[in-house]
Amino acid sequence: MSLQQDRIPDPAPGGDPGHAGAHPSEQEHAAWSRVRRTATGMGHHAAKNALAAARKAAEDDSLIGRDAFLARAVAEEWERITETLADHAGTYDPADDPFVQGELAARAHQEETAVHDH
Repeated sequence: MSLQQDRIPDPAPGGDPGHAGAHPSEQEHAAWSRVRRTATGMGHHAAKNALAAARKAAEDDSLIGRDAFLARAVAEEWERITETLADHAGTYDPADDPFVQGELAARAHQEETAVHDH
């Protein structure tokens, strides 16, 4: 199973983060965007260091609920980016990331569909 398929889905509204919903939450998208902005221009080695720090933060037992959930989402995004960078010697650029481009296309399609439905 790919990392893209392994994403942490959002919890049901008002529910437990462990209870999976169908789509990532806006908070997850925002966390992923922050990671991508930070990763832009990083090489594989720097991304691996950021991944190690994110994993450590995600394992922090003092984090609970939404904070713990988002820390895991951040760590998973760093892992995905690190794996993406392992395939080439360049630096990270969201414009060259197939997963990010697919995500943007899907959001654009959803917005277009919503406009046509109203």
